[in-house]
Amino acid sequence: MPKVNGLEVLRTIKTDANLRPIPVVMLTSSREERDLAESYALGANAYVVKPVEFHKFLSAVKELGTFWGVINEPPPENCRSTH
Repeated sequence: MPKVNGLEVLRTIKTDANLRPIPVVMLTSSREERDLAESYALGANAYVVKPVEFHKFLSAVKELGTFWGVINEPPPENCRSTH
């Protein structure tokens, strides 16, 4: 990513209360253990290394979608946007 790396984007997402619930899959060329550890420490939900093996990527996204669907509930009626 030009000018901003993925860890910086992840940090921004996970420090914003409105964005924090969004699940994040890190797609990276880094095989460094420290990048993997930092990604999970910052709140990444999955870490996939390029070049991508499509079935592994698809599996990570499916598992993440299932997990997110189970732990999240729709907002109460009085909190929903009317737009």
